[in-house]
Amino acid sequence: MKDTNAIEQALKEKCRKEISKVVDVFMNELEVKIRGEYNDSNYYDFIPPDGNKKFHVMGTDQLRNVLFRMISNSHLESMVALKSKELIKKLELV
Repeated sequence: MKDTNAIEQALKEKCRKEISKVVDVFMNELEVKIRGEYNDSNYYDFIPPDGNKKFHVMGTDQLRNVLFRMISNSHLESMVALKSKELIKKLELV
């Protein structure tokens, strides 16, 4: 079981890195194309369609962290599950 847990942790870390790359690309585009070109504010308000649970984020570092957590919470488990299936298939365990 110890090895299985290590494999799962390695897959999770690989998925976290993949999500991090996606967020980094987005943040770079935001910095270069929006903030760099228009030199505007460095704060972000998240307001859902129903207008409830609004929250405020200061700075691109905080925004990056929020985006990473949101994407991870939504997609990490399914990414790990898919990568696990791919690994099992490669190892011809099924």
